[in-house]
Order: sequence, then structure tokens, then C-alpha cells
Amino acid sequence: MPIRKVYSKMLKSDSMMKDEFLRHFIPRTKWLSPQAVHHMLDRYPTVFIKPDKGSRGRGIIRVELRQDGVYEVCHESTCKQVNKESLMDEITDMIRPSRSYNIQQGIDLADYKGRPFDIRVFMQKPKNDWQISGKVIRVAARGQFLTNYHKGGKAATLERVFSRVLGDKDEVLQTQQAIDQISYATAKVLDARFPGIRQLGLDIALDKADRLWILEVNTSPAYYTFRKLRDKSMYREIRKNRRYIKKVYGGR
Repeated sequence: MPIRKVYSKMLKSDSMMKDEFLRHFIPRTKWLSPQAVHHMLDRYPTVFIKPDKGSRGRGIIRVELRQDGVYEVCHESTCKQVNKESLMDEITDMIRPSRSYNIQQGIDLADYKGRPFDIRVFMQKPKNDWQISGKVIRVAARGQFLTNYHKGGKAATLERVFSRVLGDKDEVLQTQQAIDQISYATAKVLDARFPGIRQLGLDIALDKADRLWILEVNTSPAYYTFRKLRDKSMYREIRKNRRYIKKVYGGR
């Protein structure tokens, strides 16, 4: 079977929401509409608006309700402050009419040295079984709210970041084990729903209460961040498996 790619974020999210275990790790997500914007902001102080089919952090908008009742709308490196009445007009100016968008519950990411971070888990299925080929921390660049490599995100090891953020060795171990459990459960669910997928990039967040969330899953994941680690073993493993997948299944 040729390699399969699934681009719709909502399609993947809906599939994972049907799983009793995974649904506890999925942020609330809706199709973008004026009603959805106001409904979500009534429940969450921060939301993210994302193209349903997109990658590398392109086109993502952050909307945050400030304490003074004004909304801060950030897109790329520009932030504007607007009132509730003009909020939807501002969002409409930032999105492309030809594309579909989701609105997602904002997660209060834990930070490392004052910068938010998330975890990229790179999974591959070169033969019959899924494996975790690499895990890396992506730390946002100064002044950025996105951790993507193409937005200036920096690479760090889980051991370094978790030892500082979580401290306790048992908690570090438990969090790493939980990340693995979530990753394999995600691969199992999506593989059953979309036969033919061979690679997954999971973006997993740790919030300030030490709770894990699945922010996004990509079936054509980038692996540039792994190249920035001093230890290149995960980068080499990913490339080796990618070459095998391309040779056998015609993947990229």
C-alpha cells in the first residue's frame, strides 16, 4: 500500500476524540465561525486559530483576552489590541477566504528559561510496528509564541528541560512514560482510521499544571529540529527509516 498522508487537522482530531483514552489529551477544537470565536473565548482566555491544512506554524493566530477586557490578536510577529465588537473583523482580515480554519483552546504552556516549549515526538512504521524514532523539546524563540523550527524554535533534550521544569526524577520518568503511552495510542488509532500512514509527528504540550496535551499530529512531519541536537543518533535513525519507507512505499 502506498504511503498515505492526512492533511486535515480536524479530521485527525475527530478521530482521536472518539478514543476513550486519547480524548482526555485533546484541546477543545471547533471549526472557525463568529459563533465559535465568542463561545471559545467565553470559556478560555486564549485561543489559537489555525489553517485546517497547514504546517510549519504558518497562518496561526493567537487571540488572548487581557485583564482590561481588550483582546490581543497576534499573527506572525505582529500583535494588535481590539475590542469585542471589532474582533471578528480583525480575524477576518488575517485569514484567507479560500481556506478552512479551526479554533482551538489555548494551552498555558510550561516554560523553560522563560520561553514556552513543547515536545515533538517523531514516530515511524518502517515495517509492521510503530516506533518512536525521536523525541525533542522545541523551545520558542524570544518573543515568539510558536515553537516551530521555522519560527526560530530551538532544540533541547527532554532530560535537560524536564529536570529543570519538573525537578523530581520520578516525575520526569512518569512524564516521559506518559508521553510514550500517548504517542503509541495515537499511532494505533490513526493507523486504524487511515491505513497507509507511515510517519507521525506529534506536538505534545506540557502545561503549567504538568498536564499533557496533544496540540497537533502531522502525517508528513519535518525533522529539522533533531539535526540541531548535539547527539545526532535520533536524526540518523529518522533519516534511515525515511529512506526505507521511501524505497518500499514510495513515501517522502
